[in-house]
Amino acid sequence: MAGIKAIVYESNTGFTKEYAELLSEMLGIPAIPVIDNSMIFDDREAVIFMGWVCAGKINGLRMAKLRYNPMIIAGVGMTEMSDKYAFYLAQQNNIDVPFYYLRGGIHRERLKGFYKIMFKMVARPLLRKAGKGKSQLTESERNMVDLIKNGGSFISRDNLNELIQKYHDINSILMMEG
Repeated sequence: MAGIKAIVYESNTGFTKEYAELLSEMLGIPAIPVIDNSMIFDDREAVIFMGWVCAGKINGLRMAKLRYNPMIIAGVGMTEMSDKYAFYLAQQNNIDVPFYYLRGGIHRERLKGFYKIMFKMVARPLLRKAGKGKSQLTESERNMVDLIKNGGSFISRDNLNELIQKYHDINSILMMEG
């Protein structure tokens, strides 16, 4: 194995794609959608996989595991970044390689069909609670209400620092083995 060849991603509203392209620029390796067949790799090539999170599931991960050898996995969602949430996602998705959770954001206008309905169902109780008075909300809930109402992006190069360090660590080992 000669090292990590690409960043493979699955994106819904664009945040995961934006992170993948930013990481691609920073590492100098291509970023490709998980369903793209234009990049021909050897069977089970080492990659970084990034997928969007919905209801605890990292979308595209199953396909990525079938086609590639994900050495690092990142989930991108709207929830605030925390070690506890990252641990939960890693368990829910049976991840046994380094995993990172990255906060993307919300673009309500980009949601379609089922995901638009699901978003409204998840947002409704929090907005109802907010309507009873901001004092009943935690700071995290107030931030989420603001995000739900106004949308926004939390994409930052700094959010990728730990993932990039892990990439260099793993790639060094792979290069020595290859």
